[in-house]
Amino acid sequence: MRKIISFSSIVLLAGCAFASCKKDSTVPDVTKTIVLPSNGSSIVNANNVFGFNFLHSTLQFDNSNGNKLVSPLSIYMALSMVYNGAANATRDSIAKTLQLSGIDINDLNKVCNALITQLPSEDNKVKFSIANSIWYNKNSFQPLTSFLNTQQQFYNAETNALNFADPSSANTINNWVAEKTNQKIKSVIDATSPGDLMYLINAIYFNGAWKYAFKTSDTHADNFYLADGSSKSVSFMQQHLSVNYFSNDSFSLIELPYGGGNSYSMYIMLPKNNQQSISRFASTIDENSFTDGINKMDTVNINIYLPKWEYSYNIADMRPELAALGMGISFGDKADLSNMYNPAQVNPYITKAIHKTYIKVNEEGTEAAAVTSIAVGVTSVVPPPVLKIDHPFLYTIVEKQTGTILFTGIVNDPSLN
Repeated sequence: MRKIISFSSIVLLAGCAFASCKKDSTVPDVTKTIVLPSNGSSIVNANNVFGFNFLHSTLQFDNSNGNKLVSPLSIYMALSMVYNGAANATRDSIAKTLQLSGIDINDLNKVCNALITQLPSEDNKVKFSIANSIWYNKNSFQPLTSFLNTQQQFYNAETNALNFADPSSANTINNWVAEKTNQKIKSVIDATSPGDLMYLINAIYFNGAWKYAFKTSDTHADNFYLADGSSKSVSFMQQHLSVNYFSNDSFSLIELPYGGGNSYSMYIMLPKNNQQSISRFASTIDENSFTDGINKMDTVNINIYLPKWEYSYNIADMRPELAALGMGISFGDKADLSNMYNPAQVNPYITKAIHKTYIKVNEEGTEAAAVTSIAVGVTSVVPPPVLKIDHPFLYTIVEKQTGTILFTGIVNDPSLN
């Protein structure tokens, strides 16, 4: 039985070009050991708890039957940057949302830096990157130098001053987003305005070929059963695998590894009750139940039928979801960002919080991307079991050495694009 280390943390922004991530059997697998600083496992756990909490909050505010995807790591990184600029009750509220009670901010910054610098080179057969940037209005109040220095030191944040009154500023920011997500997410903001003070942006890119690729010749059309009882004909990939698997009365859980097999995996959780909405099922799964299922997995021989899927998801305003998790004070004139801007000059608060994601799953692997933008401004032996993923399901993509969740989502209808 194979277990992952302390399952905690979340992902942000990812993307992948399959032509560059095809598994090359002639290249030996190389996996580097991830070394986290002091309190690393606690902060990864905090990330993961936040990730499931945010997914639950998303499902409460979006009760549609569409597909959904969030990158907890991307959101967590962006909010961690904001956290460094907050003070007093605002700082406490963000700490509550990010599950950071009792955790020193210096430990948080060091662990975030370790993830940013070490994860991209962990597996030589998986492409992964984390990018952060800060864009501030050069014609308005200027951010504190100490704040910018912290972002550059720990978050490797690119820092740029722009004229927010110039319409081209939005294009400059969006071009950066498109580049860091391999063109999978082309834009994150529509326009800048003179009332905007700063944009803090995180982008993640993931390009992982399956360790065991599916043969396109085995892909066939079959029925996927929707929540309303109807069905759609979609493309199912198929193969016989020896992989980690667990099943109980509630769900089946399977691990599909990427690259060399020791660093990144997708975990698919298929409810046994296909009459239950996938959103209701997902709302019952948290970090503890997910980790418990993983720790109970055994290696089995199994025939798997997996639909292909590709979609984008957009949360145009995350403030309601984040307010429900405890940081509502950050979104009004009672916010205290006095470690970001001089309070004698201006009283800023978070005016926008945007999250966009993209994923594509096919025979070769997974391409995923995410971007989070936080705007700061002022008022303005027996036969092998068969697992057929033929009804709505929950999935996550995980970096396994640290247990960091990169993406988590639900598929209600794989034919939606």
